[in-house]
Amino acid sequence: MQGAAVEVRGGPTRVRRYGGLAVATLLPWAWFLVRDRLGVVTDVLAIGLPMLTLVTALIVGLLGRRHKAAIVFAVSTLLVGIVATVLPWIPDGAGTVDQTRAVRIAAANIGSGELEGADSLLALHADVLVVSEIGSPLTARLSESYPVHVADWNGPAVGIFSRWPLTVVERPGPDLPGFVIRVQAPSGEFDLIAAHVPRPWWTSGGATYQSPPDDGASYQTTVAEHHRLMEQIAARAERDDHPVVVTGDLNTTDRGRDYRVLSKHLADAMLDTWGRPSEIGNWTAFLVRIDHMFVKPGWCADDAGWYKIPVSDHRGIISTVGPCSSS
Repeated sequence: MQGAAVEVRGGPTRVRRYGGLAVATLLPWAWFLVRDRLGVVTDVLAIGLPMLTLVTALIVGLLGRRHKAAIVFAVSTLLVGIVATVLPWIPDGAGTVDQTRAVRIAAANIGSGELEGADSLLALHADVLVVSEIGSPLTARLSESYPVHVADWNGPAVGIFSRWPLTVVERPGPDLPGFVIRVQAPSGEFDLIAAHVPRPWWTSGGATYQSPPDDGASYQTTVAEHHRLMEQIAARAERDDHPVVVTGDLNTTDRGRDYRVLSKHLADAMLDTWGRPSEIGNWTAFLVRIDHMFVKPGWCADDAGWYKIPVSDHRGIISTVGPCSSS
């Protein structure tokens, strides 16, 4: 009888123990359920997710090393950080470009070393080149090889250089941190949304264009305003009746809600190959890919790659895009 009494008492204990382990295992994975539901809260968390999960796992693991549930929670949290970071880098292999109508497009945030990066940009031999944080000296230098160009040295400070004629559809404004450009390529027109979205930052007063063009570090806005601007870019691409390419320094991590605002309707042109972080300055530890290129359905991408830019804290991006091959 005594043995039976012990087993009855042990039953609920085992249930609590294994239930606790199950909760410790599954709770971190709730990130994938709430990441688009909590608005700016999870927008901020997404930026620092790799470091946040690493620090959380270390603290919980060390403080609770005598408790199995704490160790399980720490390991599960670390796995969530790895999966959430790497998942948006997996190649999607979505189609190939019709090479007879291909367009080679490159984008770069030139950073503080404006003229130092000129040779790197010209060596790409891109058909269309989009440069963020550009100023007058680099515009003059690049225009020697790209006579067809348009640039705005204020606000988003974006320049577009093309081998083919351009028509400005929309200039930078409160709802657009960049240009909408119609490119008259030999194989047909397409629209290019070349953007430099302000960095979402907690100290910002909310102004979209609060910095002079030579002070990229303070070119920032609120997290909520950043989200609104990304929605505006997505809306422009969706209602455009031309093929559309969206590219530039979007200051948007690919594990965040704002990235999915675009990828919901557009294909990531850089995922012809494995993704990688594009911010290599002070934010290197956060493993953020914030420079992007997207194409509208009907267009595909090949030969995507990243390249170094002297002095800049960004890697440049380049991809061959165009109508998808029918074969």
